[in-house]
Amino acid sequence: MIVALKAREAIGLKLAQDVTCVDREFKGAVKRRGEVVREDDVELLERCGHSVVYVYVGDERVEGFIHEDEAVDMLAKLISGPNLLVEHVEESKAYIRAAKTGLLVVNSEGLKRVNASGLYIVATRRTGSFLRERELAGVVELIPYMISEQANRDLVESIRTHVPILTLHPARRLKIGIVVTGTEVVTGKVRDLASPVVVEKIKEYGCEPGEILYARDDELEIADGILSVLEDHDAVIVTGGMSVDPTDYTPHAIRRVADEVVMYGLPIKPTTMTMLAYRGEKAIIGISAGVIYYHDENALDILLPWVAAGVKPPRDYLISLGEGGLLSSFLKKVKR
Repeated sequence: MIVALKAREAIGLKLAQDVTCVDREFKGAVKRRGEVVREDDVELLERCGHSVVYVYVGDERVEGFIHEDEAVDMLAKLISGPNLLVEHVEESKAYIRAAKTGLLVVNSEGLKRVNASGLYIVATRRTGSFLRERELAGVVELIPYMISEQANRDLVESIRTHVPILTLHPARRLKIGIVVTGTEVVTGKVRDLASPVVVEKIKEYGCEPGEILYARDDELEIADGILSVLEDHDAVIVTGGMSVDPTDYTPHAIRRVADEVVMYGLPIKPTTMTMLAYRGEKAIIGISAGVIYYHDENALDILLPWVAAGVKPPRDYLISLGEGGLLSSFLKKVKR
């Protein structure tokens, strides 16, 4: 069984949980579950605020209960889909990591149910996050240091229809072409500053930059450019002409060739005037010339993780971007 004893009275007994110490330079376990308390540990335990500790006396198993170490691992494995791995770490936490590079999708309803239980806490990256191999997707903790087997069964049953709660879709090395629009660019009056930004974004999300075409401010010419690129590319990004000015024809051209327009106008700043559409299974992204000014963070950082994984982002997800839609790149440049 597990009992609470003063640190000095616990000498010679095994700790029943990790003992944590915290200061300005360190936070972590200084003694681990299962370690025997020695006389020279007492001062350390007391200095870390653990004048009383949980220790095992006799049988280490408590009938009808699951220790936090085992509980967090069990839940982490339950809520994790393929391409994710569970790693137990100190202080009775389970880390969920990406086993491959790809797109993370979170079942929000299932996550809410777990966190509303008052038993477990699961913190994750946001849906739409692009994770590299071994990056952290989520952390699972148990609030009490033990949970009854019945309470655990009840929780598992309540989320059964929502698992896996975390799904990682592996990135595919898609070939993505670019159509740069603007008569001023085609005629050489203005240098093409957009495509270098787009090329770097394509690479950042594990895809291969393809052909770059140029089109004047003409709906049919832009549409022909999109179709030409899609013949031998997996997706296309069209830059410029995305607003409602008299010479902005890109949205019309995209609508002309697309089978489906998922959304035009994302509730984010910058690059609000972005369109996501599909011709068959191939994505068409129309993005404003704002990528030139906001090159570090823009709508491509939101859409390319989905495109790279071959997953169509739900319209509801895109609508939800309004909460938190003021991106750091925009906020840094807002005049005070």
